[in-house]
Amino acid sequence: MTLPDPEAWKQLSPLLDELLDSDDEARALRLAELRSRDPALAQRIESLLSASDPVKASGFLAGNAGGDAAAPTDLGGKRIGAYVIEASLGAGSTGSVWRARRADGRFDGAVAVKLLHLSLIGRAGALRFEREGRILARVVHPNIARLLDAGVTAEGQPYLVLELVAGERIDQHCNALQLDVDQRLKLFADVLAAVSHAHSHLVIHRDIKPNNILVAADGTVKLLDFGIAKLIGDEAEANAITLDGRSVLTPEYAAPEQLQGGPITTATDVYALGVLLYRLLTGLHPTGGDTATASTAELMRSTLDDEPVGLVNALDRAAPDTLQQMGNARGTTPSRLRRRLEGDLENIVSRTLQKRPDDRYRTVTALAEDVRRHIAHEPVSARPDSWSYRCAKFVRRHRAMVAAGLAVVLAVALGLVGTATQARRADAQAVQARHERDKALLQLAYTKSSSDFIAFLLSESLDKPFTTAELLERAEPVLQREFADAPAQRAHLLTELAGLHLTGTNLKKAESLLVSARAAAKEVPDVSLQVGIECLVAYLHGLNDAFEAAQKTFDAVFEQIRTAPDVDRALVGQCLQFRGDVADMRGDTPAAFADLQAALGAIRDPKIEDRTQAISTRNSFGILLGKMGRPAAAAAEFRNALAELEDMGRGRTMMAGAIQQNMAVLLSRAGQSAASFEADRRALDIARGFDGVTPSLESNYAADLVELGRVQEAIPLIEHAIAGAKSRGDRRTAANIAIQGARAWCLSGDLPRCATIASAGKSELVALLPAGHASFGNVALCEARLALAHGDLSQARARLREAEAIFAAATEQGRPRIRVLTLLARVELRLGDLDAAEADAARATAQAREALAGFDHSEWLGSALVAQGMVQHARGQHTAAEASWRAALVELEAAAGDAATATVEARSLLRADGTMNLSNMATAAMR
Repeated sequence: MTLPDPEAWKQLSPLLDELLDSDDEARALRLAELRSRDPALAQRIESLLSASDPVKASGFLAGNAGGDAAAPTDLGGKRIGAYVIEASLGAGSTGSVWRARRADGRFDGAVAVKLLHLSLIGRAGALRFEREGRILARVVHPNIARLLDAGVTAEGQPYLVLELVAGERIDQHCNALQLDVDQRLKLFADVLAAVSHAHSHLVIHRDIKPNNILVAADGTVKLLDFGIAKLIGDEAEANAITLDGRSVLTPEYAAPEQLQGGPITTATDVYALGVLLYRLLTGLHPTGGDTATASTAELMRSTLDDEPVGLVNALDRAAPDTLQQMGNARGTTPSRLRRRLEGDLENIVSRTLQKRPDDRYRTVTALAEDVRRHIAHEPVSARPDSWSYRCAKFVRRHRAMVAAGLAVVLAVALGLVGTATQARRADAQAVQARHERDKALLQLAYTKSSSDFIAFLLSESLDKPFTTAELLERAEPVLQREFADAPAQRAHLLTELAGLHLTGTNLKKAESLLVSARAAAKEVPDVSLQVGIECLVAYLHGLNDAFEAAQKTFDAVFEQIRTAPDVDRALVGQCLQFRGDVADMRGDTPAAFADLQAALGAIRDPKIEDRTQAISTRNSFGILLGKMGRPAAAAAEFRNALAELEDMGRGRTMMAGAIQQNMAVLLSRAGQSAASFEADRRALDIARGFDGVTPSLESNYAADLVELGRVQEAIPLIEHAIAGAKSRGDRRTAANIAIQGARAWCLSGDLPRCATIASAGKSELVALLPAGHASFGNVALCEARLALAHGDLSQARARLREAEAIFAAATEQGRPRIRVLTLLARVELRLGDLDAAEADAARATAQAREALAGFDHSEWLGSALVAQGMVQHARGQHTAAEASWRAALVELEAAAGDAATATVEARSLLRADGTMNLSNMATAAMR
């Protein structure tokens, strides 16, 4: 339904109010009268009334569009695809939602099944429902309810199977626990993270409201129902569906452009988020009316015509009892709540609720950054609703009247104030010039002292065999003496030296240097120098797992930045990166994501001297994206960082090697074996040039060689990596390398050595780690491979099932679980249990497809398809088996390369039509 423009609405609104409140008989008489007087007007009114009837019937005005309306006929016990319906969870304008369980025994656990209303099964409803499935499949985020399955019933009714979220509405949750304003803002920040993630995948929600946001018992926020989401850039499909079906929105949370049938953009969600935030903070609606009793027309008219009531003004208008209830629900008094909401927070909400989309926050990320800044007591971007701002709006409304008066006033005023203004401006410019001169001289002094000191260190190592660590040790006493009377330069160089020790993971030395730098910096009126030191101190706290101390230090730093606005943006970006890295260390992914994004924004188009810092931030952001399940996006960040280093002539530096290693780990976990091998090879080549080869890097490269079937090359590297980790006293790393590297000896035929190394690694891990740790999944997998090598299939299956259970309970379930399921399918096939083999191959294939996460192909999917084809061949389904192997070969050639063991096996199966003997299958299975 396309709604009238504002001018037409002024004529239609009173008539619509009158008719909506009339009974059927009175409405018919009034319409007849209108038709005789103005047929066109009557037709428009009838169209609006017709559209409002289903909306009212579905309970929209009571806020029930998302699932509080009565459910249709009981479906308990009905089978929908692989699921059996248990109970109704609710119904709304687009569909009904039911609690269900998987019926085929593949896995336990309740799910939510969403069915399209029978009245909407026409072309438009089906298309909308199919589009919801496509959208949800693309949007995977911890704060978004996940799509598990989709299909169509035997009766032709589409359905979706979604994660069942047990929780309560966000507003009810906040009130029940009497959460204060900051606690509510933190929950709201999780909502923003979810919506921002959806927008980054080109999806607009369009129906954000409390019904669609639940908070679980553990405090996790979940955003529900993308049933009316619109794909950005997919206007043709979205518009066709809207025109052919019913317009779906919730008037209470709809933006003006939604009500007017205008373009839907990310700003539409920003408006709804503003209404939601207003509700969380005050319990009221921005229109100031009672939305529970208001008609559709009243809500629409108020949203289109009335200015939103400010947060503080809303409190001032509230009755004493209501005001007291507001304060109680937020764990405070009315007066304190009023003080908490005024200022920046009111400006933030006001900006989200602007009538024109262009006047709101451009992105949800920008809104999230302002919310974060407000919580952190940092300046926000939202413009204050100041006297000058209100005057500007008044002038725009009354240009002619103001212009006439202003001409007279200016003629008098300009002559009086011109000279004084020029004098003040000259004074201000002189002060600013002196400030900039002093700042430039100080930076020049820093640069000169750094250059001189680096020259000294290089000259020390020209003809003497000093290691980097030895040079750094020699550096400190020299600079302490040389710059004893220059505290600014001494503090600057000590900070740089501390940073170098941090890079070398010498945390204790870095800490002692920062203590000295702090003391020297107190003698210097240089805020930027002090900020840089404090940021490093906070980061060091994080590296030492002292997260509370880190947070306190960061809070003080950003308060200092707020009161000293001339701090260089690159330094602000570095502090944001450090805070983001520490947030990542403590597991606060949303905070880390927000800070690292802000850091990249702060140092966009960096100066030459800041390019290395920008690259470091990009590296941190790539690591975080990988942890968030976005490996393709992470790999892009790493490649950009490496390209920038190459452009600077630093393609073979330690920094480049570290980024190559990060990318190799990421690509390996994503099943991109060929690309992982190349990244590991480059990282190892760089590290050897600096004598900086770590046991982890060496063992990762060895694992790549095993994947390529180059076992004899891998064995000495694994032995050297184990010895290196032991010499460092890193027992856990040594044990993990032994467990994961033992298969090389199994594949080479040296089973006694394989068993000895595996046993030693297991003993160390048992002594170091708690039972059930994910590392014991690798132990069970290693023992399964050893059992296979001895031909003990029953033992191999038992150990694989044990590994699968451990990985299923772990946080990171991707690569190891897929590999275990693939191997388990092969073992069960050899044991003759075709049903179990088929089920596990199907699970491996499904999980591998889900784990693609932005990549087109993966080794895990290719290997799973090989196993699936083997099961199909054993069942006599030769055409299906060939199709699986051909699909597997495409995956493996693209992701693992032509020479990989898995690729060679898939090609052999196709040539031999699956007639490999069992011993060959066993050897292949040990990969």
